[in-house]
Formats: sequence, C-alpha cells, structure tokens
Amino acid sequence: MSSYTARDVQEGRAPLPVGARTDRWWVEPLLVVGTLVAFSVYAMWRAFEGDYYDGLQALQHGASQAPLYLSPFYSPPVHEWFPDFQGRFMVSPAFFVLVFPLSFRATCYYCRRSYYRAFFWDPPACGMPEPSMTHRKRYTGESAWPFLLQNLHRYALYAILIVVAFHYKHLYDACFMMKDGVRHFGIGLGTIIMALDAVLLSLYVFSCHSWRHLIGGGLNKLSAAPVRNRIWRAVSSLNARHGLYFWLSLITVGAADLYVRLIAAGAFSDPRIL
Repeated sequence: MSSYTARDVQEGRAPLPVGARTDRWWVEPLLVVGTLVAFSVYAMWRAFEGDYYDGLQALQHGASQAPLYLSPFYSPPVHEWFPDFQGRFMVSPAFFVLVFPLSFRATCYYCRRSYYRAFFWDPPACGMPEPSMTHRKRYTGESAWPFLLQNLHRYALYAILIVVAFHYKHLYDACFMMKDGVRHFGIGLGTIIMALDAVLLSLYVFSCHSWRHLIGGGLNKLSAAPVRNRIWRAVSSLNARHGLYFWLSLITVGAADLYVRLIAAGAFSDPRIL
C-alpha cells in the first residue's frame, strides 16, 4: 500500500489489504488453472498420440458399421489433403491444426483476463494486491515481447472462421455411417455431441470482441447502416456471455475428441438414434 497516495486510497483505486476480502475469491483462479492445465495436458497427449481420430477406424475392431466422425482436433482434415504429412514432417497433423484454435483462444480478451489473474496473479482478483507490485514501474502491458503477440487476435479470428466452417462440414458427415462399404444416413449419439461442439464453438467465435468490432467498427454512425446495426446489437448481446461460451466450447471440443477416440479405438459402439 505504500506505493499509493492517500488520494488513491480515498478514491478507492488502491487494492485492499491482504485478508480484507473474506469471500472465496481464490476459487475462480483455482478453477481456471485446473481446467486450462487439464485441457492442455489432454490436448498435447492426443496430438502426440496421432491416432484414433476417425470413426471409420471402428471397422478395424470388428464393428459391422462405423460412423463418419472426425475428431475436431483434426479439422480441417490436413491428414486427408497430405496423406504423408506425419511421415514427412515427423509430427502429428493435429499439431498443425491446433495452432489455429489455440492462437485464437490464447489471445482472446476474456482468456487473457482469466490466465493473467490465475497464473500471473496480475491481480489475482478484484481489489487484491499483486505479488509483484514493486515491479510495476517496468510493466509494459502488451507492447513488448512476448505479450506483443496478443495483438494478433484480430487476425486469428479469420483463421478460426475457417475452422468453424469445417466443423459444420464434418457435422454433416457425422449424419452418415459406413456399412457394407456403402454410405448410409444415420444419427448417433456422436452426431449430437458433434452438433453441440459446432454450435458452442460458433457462439464463442461470434460473440468475440474482434467479431463485434468487425461488424460495427469503422462506422461513425451506426444508425446510417441499419442492417449492420441490427447484427451488431445481436453480437453485442452474445458478447455479454462470451466467457461462458469460452468455457463451454472448450469442454465440448475436448468431449467430442474423446468420444471419437473411444469409438475409433473400439471401446464401444456408437448408440444409434436414427
């Protein structure tokens, strides 16, 4: 508190003394650390594994039919475009694919706020002091390396839009299955999971601050562009829940990959709905 003036304290701009907050402010950063670490470990393991990402692999385990599911970790299907990708570059194509959603999520305004607080304690919660407060004079924000890369978020948006399009392409494929070498229409439990993943990813992307700026930015008078004004208002409504969509879409993309892996590995047969 010594680095703050009496005026700062009076106007409420200084952090509270340690222990002044009696609520469980530490729960949110703890959950953020746990969730992000768990997802990162799982995603890296799946990328290094480089297998069990295609529902058709279930045929190799004696299944009479197999759904046309593709793990979202392998969409866009680089492995189909370049069959020798893994052999040529000695790396799973998932690493190439994951760069795009990872760059979008890691530079997301909401995600930055979450991991700045949870991992850097900068600050750990509203009104709480920062452990490195004495070094604040050297703070450069996002104008120096490596945090300068955060400014690439608006460009990462264009890449994630392509990923969203492929999610719906593979959702369409998930409405079919292969039986006796013939493609048949069929809805399974995995189709529902893939649909949930595609919808929640869309809500996360299209509630993004950069997308909101792309829709309504560059206009001095929104009322002069009624169509863009209506779209901007709709996006602004979604933007209020951007953080919720971030977490839900993170959970569903992991769940979709895990489900496809279990089907591809022959752990169980995909329950048929239609």
